[in-house]
Amino acid sequence: MTAGKHQLQTSDANNPVLLISHAPNLSPEAYTLSITQEQIQIEASSIKGFAHSTATLLQLIGGSRSDSIPSMRIEDAPKLSYRNFMIDMGRNPHSLALLKEAIDLLWFYKIDSVQLHLTDDQRIAFPSTAFPKLWDGRITLPEFKELERYAVQRGVTIIPELEVPGHSELLRRNYPEVFGKTGTDLTKSPKAIEGIKTLLDEMIAVFSSSPYIHIGGDEAFGVPENLQRDLINELHAYLKTRGKETLVWEGPAPGSGDNRVHPEVIHLNWRTINYPADQMVKNGHRVINASWDPLYLVDHYPRTNFTMTSPQHIYKTMSLTKFKHVNPQIQTYANPIEVDSTDKLIGFCMPWWEGREENFVQQTFPRLIPFAEVAWNPDTKRDYQNFQQRTSQTELARIAAFYPVSIETTRMLVPDDGIFDRSTQVTLQLPNVSVASSKSGVEIRYTTDGSEPTKDSTVYQQPFTLIDNATVRATAFIGDSSIGHGSRQNLTMVDSQANLALHKPVTSSTTSGSPFSVERITDGGTNNLGFYLGYPADPEPILLTIDLEDVQTVERVKVFAYSIAGSFEKYSIETSVNGVDFEEVASRMEKPADPTSPVEHRFTARQVRYVRIRTHGNKGYVFDSFSKIVEVQVF
Repeated sequence: MTAGKHQLQTSDANNPVLLISHAPNLSPEAYTLSITQEQIQIEASSIKGFAHSTATLLQLIGGSRSDSIPSMRIEDAPKLSYRNFMIDMGRNPHSLALLKEAIDLLWFYKIDSVQLHLTDDQRIAFPSTAFPKLWDGRITLPEFKELERYAVQRGVTIIPELEVPGHSELLRRNYPEVFGKTGTDLTKSPKAIEGIKTLLDEMIAVFSSSPYIHIGGDEAFGVPENLQRDLINELHAYLKTRGKETLVWEGPAPGSGDNRVHPEVIHLNWRTINYPADQMVKNGHRVINASWDPLYLVDHYPRTNFTMTSPQHIYKTMSLTKFKHVNPQIQTYANPIEVDSTDKLIGFCMPWWEGREENFVQQTFPRLIPFAEVAWNPDTKRDYQNFQQRTSQTELARIAAFYPVSIETTRMLVPDDGIFDRSTQVTLQLPNVSVASSKSGVEIRYTTDGSEPTKDSTVYQQPFTLIDNATVRATAFIGDSSIGHGSRQNLTMVDSQANLALHKPVTSSTTSGSPFSVERITDGGTNNLGFYLGYPADPEPILLTIDLEDVQTVERVKVFAYSIAGSFEKYSIETSVNGVDFEEVASRMEKPADPTSPVEHRFTARQVRYVRIRTHGNKGYVFDSFSKIVEVQVF
């Protein structure tokens, strides 16, 4: 089952090693797992329950440090029924292989569902047969049907989303005779509404296992709110006839009378502006918490920025009843809305917005794992160090089960972020392929440009050297068929300038996470997007402390910080000999006339061991509460 050494065989024996039984008395996602010296017994009432039990069993086997696992009995069930990860397929494409890889992670960590944001102004990923000009030409209808089967078998529900009336430009551009020329046209035209229902029918036919359909409902700029509400209610009534429940993003205000959003419509509350979460609950809506802080993962489109909190921040602060934004300009940043505990709060959604496939695994997987644990039971006692220890063991099991090829690299400066010094030697191995499967018949094929390896890609023969940025992807093949998921690693080369801070230890007063770790600020890299991402830097500043390891004579500090469209990092620089008593030597607290990077600060030469940046965040572009320091050089 792990390391390619375990196989599951079924038989009619009277004394099976693994006995799986249907227990209709258990709730839909509940299961029991009993392990004795003679037998493993699993009981559940549904595919989801069985899927959760097998994930737990694999975690136990993979986490065992011997050839056996102890006797035990587990009775388990989630506290919340809605535990969802959303993938934005309307800005950048995501391959079928990547979606399957994500579903396997969701199964392994018991995340109930994945929402596919299939339509937006830039791209429509769903292959409509009624409106073929909409399709982006990538994942076919048979492939989406295959994906649905793949997910159902693993106890993961795929929830499709058709975004209307906002984010519907491609509908209107390609079929103005059906959907009109404006968002307002789309809400008012009977022909447009019939077209929307046709698209919904097509999605329901493919993703038939989902009890939910998401119809968007937010950011319909320029469309009167009464028309937005009418459309939501009409589509809700239609979906109800199809046996489906309606999901919407927080969009228009609730309205009143006949123009009030129907209380059966389930809302994903993401910013608590137009329709605050407490009002949603008061008005009888079921609510899903999708708060920016800490749940939003944004790889901004086009490539200009990143916004997401660290895995530790997610684990420690995620709360079903708290709704908070990351933007200091929005009231709920300083004053989050707290909702009384109620069964109207049905779960969480972690959205991955605008992202590129090459960033998907590195940015989402480390954050989905803490999300999964808290979403299963928000009341669990949270000890992040203990969580990390447990995760290190379960990840060994998951990687062994799904990834036959390992990628090993040398000269790494920040291993989790893939940063290497000038050159790195890459070695590909097959640690997770069993002897029984005959390694001699297995080939590793790889690419270095981020493309998915195929049977025609380069065959791995020996270690190779990289001297520039690359995304290495490697897949095991037997003949023309691939085995498991392909492995990948984003690698970034830095050609650093010698200085006293280079490669020295650095700490932060707040948490950080891959690929934006605090170690980035002394790794030697100066690319504008190669920043440390620290949150929150407001109202209290983040303290970044570099240990030069010895007392040195210092007279200048050069700070590289993210800068775009006039943005600048607001900070002061302090020095210390003992790490306790600091003195300010320079600052950049106001927006300069020319806010470019880097900025060199000179001061009277002094004896220094510790250099501390007291940063108030990167100001003037998107969210001012994040620090985005790229590099600090000390001379």
